[in-house]
Amino acid sequence: MIEFLMNMDIKSYFILIFAAIIIVFIMLSICRITTNKYVIKNRQELFDEARPLSDKCAKTGIRLLDELQTFRKYIHELGLYQTYSCSSSIEANAANNPIKYLIKYSNIKYDENSLEKIDYCIKWSRLYRQNITDMTTLTNNIRNNLPPFIKLFTSRKKLSYNVCNISYDLAKFEDPVFIFSYVSTAGKSGRSVEIYITPAVLLSIRSEVYAKFNKQAHSKTQRATMTNDLREAIKKRDNYTCCICGNSIYKEPNLLLEVDHIIPISKGGKTEASNLQTLCWRCNRAKSNKM
Repeated sequence: MIEFLMNMDIKSYFILIFAAIIIVFIMLSICRITTNKYVIKNRQELFDEARPLSDKCAKTGIRLLDELQTFRKYIHELGLYQTYSCSSSIEANAANNPIKYLIKYSNIKYDENSLEKIDYCIKWSRLYRQNITDMTTLTNNIRNNLPPFIKLFTSRKKLSYNVCNISYDLAKFEDPVFIFSYVSTAGKSGRSVEIYITPAVLLSIRSEVYAKFNKQAHSKTQRATMTNDLREAIKKRDNYTCCICGNSIYKEPNLLLEVDHIIPISKGGKTEASNLQTLCWRCNRAKSNKM
């Protein structure tokens, strides 16, 4: 055999190597097909042996696949999956403050609708990550029950998906990416910031949106509570006298008096008697939104 190989020319030698590679590839393919058939044939038995984890993975996988379209729909509606062409300064600022710039240049609004969509995406994304962990554990459990030959040639990636009868497309999911892309006018240089929309990023976005939404809702409620009757009651209580300078309508009949929030609404103050005071227009302008 050695003498035969030594007498071969280079062309024949490479043909032999190529043929050997083809044979090995075919043999491996046959082994893969055989092991896959074994897994599919014994799917129920392998599934039962891995309970209760296999039950959990199957139910979660079905739910994730059912809800994936809605997740993607909300991500697109929120504007969190796109490439945004921007200036050099915006690209640099986005790198330093990604959450602020994601909210600013996406379609996110400070309202209940956006919050509901963000919450849905957080729950789906968290559940997906937990499912990946569970599927990995399930794969290891199933492999412990496989014959040595089958274990050797069975694909780790698809094993738990085959046993649970869940489409492997679920494992191919990738986090959406918001890209801030800068390209110079001449097109000779460019930079980009890629922000992956992970559960942590979604939680940070939600925190910012919820804080501002609450602040706006608080402001709207407190301003609506300030009625003309309440204003008159506060002025009467304070004897129509400015609580800062002491000027009053008794000293200056045409004095413009206003009712002021001691703790401003913008800082959490409420429209209630204990937080209201009478000020003349000069003192009220000077105080502005200070406490």
